[in-house]
Amino acid sequence: MAAVIIPAGLRSFCEGASRVEVPGATIGEVLRAVDARCPGFFARVVEDGRLRPELAFAVNGEVVPLALHDPVGLETELTIVPALGGGRR
Repeated sequence: MAAVIIPAGLRSFCEGASRVEVPGATIGEVLRAVDARCPGFFARVVEDGRLRPELAFAVNGEVVPLALHDPVGLETELTIVPALGGGRR
């Protein structure tokens, strides 16, 4: 099973859970499995068939560009990280 680390802003969809373990062979399958347990989750992380650009996704601790069709392993940890705004003016 893949472990998905849920950011604070999305935990309300998952009854406050910070981590959800679900089956899936691709990023899309994993996110749909999370949505089956946390209704509304998929629509918050996917838009028009793509991962939302305001979110970063880390696979086993490494932020990498991903698509829904990308494969995941049995022990994959997928961390969703909201993009940070701000900086110098």
